[in-house]
Amino acid sequence: MLRLCQTAGASCGACCGLYNSHDLSREGLRAELSRRTRALARVPRTPAAFRAAAAALAEGAPTPLFPSVRICPLLGFLDAEETRVGCLAHPLATGGADLRDCGAYDVVTCDAFLCPSHAWLSEEEAALLARALAGDFHLYGLVVTDVPFLRAALAGVATRTGTQVELRHLEHAPFRAALRRLLALKEELAPGSEGLFGAFRPGNDGEPLPRRIDYDALGAAPSPYDEILTCVGADPRSGNDLESFEGEVARRLDAAAAAFPRPAGR
Repeated sequence: MLRLCQTAGASCGACCGLYNSHDLSREGLRAELSRRTRALARVPRTPAAFRAAAAALAEGAPTPLFPSVRICPLLGFLDAEETRVGCLAHPLATGGADLRDCGAYDVVTCDAFLCPSHAWLSEEEAALLARALAGDFHLYGLVVTDVPFLRAALAGVATRTGTQVELRHLEHAPFRAALRRLLALKEELAPGSEGLFGAFRPGNDGEPLPRRIDYDALGAAPSPYDEILTCVGADPRSGNDLESFEGEVARRLDAAAAAFPRPAGR
């Protein structure tokens, strides 16, 4: 079965509440994950010890952005290089003991849950994304949970090249780097932007609300990149300048198309 949270090259901790924080910066999330990883490394592999450690970690955790979404304090780094995130209570991380009941969920829930992206992404799309963002837990999690953004970005490249982007094209390092640069729009938003959550924004009750760009109010024509712009929150009310962001989207699409691998002789 396809598991987007742990692939050969990439990992995601979104379902464990990784992005449910007011500080969504790469540095902020890395610091919190490092804090948990260091703390749990010293804890005996017993249910009582892990429950106590989880409770202590939760007390010192950042304030959640969505109060209704749980944050599991047992999510941390699985490797010394801090490139892969995952459950530190999983048997593969503890060396045998299954301590997932000590976190925000239980073993049954953790084993059964699959985020909506599992139903939407094809295996080719999932493999392509994992290859493009290998080793980058922060950006991979933001993109793999926003399927409309990923597909709009790939469609934008395909429109310019006349060819659908396939996994084999990522063997060309310049194109792989340009595609990553395009997808990195998700983490280069103005402070306070809502685009990290795709085409949604947090409502007053903590639940997500659909978002759209009000072009009429801005006195602007709908952008040909509307889907990408909506997913990244390119609305002035969200802290981003629509015109400049639209130009940046076009530049990155052009760069990806220019780096796209061409058959020999073309």
